[in-house]
Amino acid sequence: MIGAERQPTSDCRQSLQQSPRGYRASAFNAQAFFDPSEASIAKPEQIDAFEAGAKTQLFDRRVTFNASFFYYLYKNQQFINIEPNIGAQRLVNVDRSRLYGGEGELTVNVSDGFTLRGSFGVLNSRIKRGVLNGLDLTGNRLANAPSLTLNVGFDATLFEAGDGKLSFHPDISYVSSQYFDVFNKPEIKEGGYAQLGAHLDFEHGPFSASLWAKNITNKYYFTSRIDLLSGFGLIYNHIAPPRTFGATIGYKF
Repeated sequence: MIGAERQPTSDCRQSLQQSPRGYRASAFNAQAFFDPSEASIAKPEQIDAFEAGAKTQLFDRRVTFNASFFYYLYKNQQFINIEPNIGAQRLVNVDRSRLYGGEGELTVNVSDGFTLRGSFGVLNSRIKRGVLNGLDLTGNRLANAPSLTLNVGFDATLFEAGDGKLSFHPDISYVSSQYFDVFNKPEIKEGGYAQLGAHLDFEHGPFSASLWAKNITNKYYFTSRIDLLSGFGLIYNHIAPPRTFGATIGYKF
């Protein structure tokens, strides 16, 4: 690894690094169960990674901001491809692909009992060269690679006395549109969506209890989709869990 780090002030640290070339060995598809074509072998995968980051604390350390940036170059990136005609899955390679983007986290301690928090991620993915099933993939986005993710929330202490504490933690998250295959088929593209969640926590010594809710707005969206239209006349979908409520109780011994 080649890297450099500097600390211009006691509350700020910056870094830059290039990792050694990453390597994933040639692999055999261990899920070859349904068709002889699934018995595929992928070429070794290589990655060159470049990363930079900064960690900063401001206003008497009440504000913390961390950011990182990355640039990844892949050669023979490995992934599973589903053949829509017969539903067979093969382990294959894309000749050249690249990813670049950044991530950030912000925390603001407004008071002793109230904290704002947020995070974001931006991503640009492209196939630079590759042909699969006779189709040129050059310029397509990689699968499961939304260009933007966001999360915003706060932590509020509602009551605190002795060993007892009651706190509330809501958050809202957003994921932008994404494709579920490297062919970028609009039929299996997921649009952007937002989710709201929250949990109410009570702690007293070793005892803890939490009431929580996920996907409060009952947003309907897919976590994955597989195109089987040409072979079976359908799209195979994984649907995200609906609105969910629950409780968790714990005790530390």
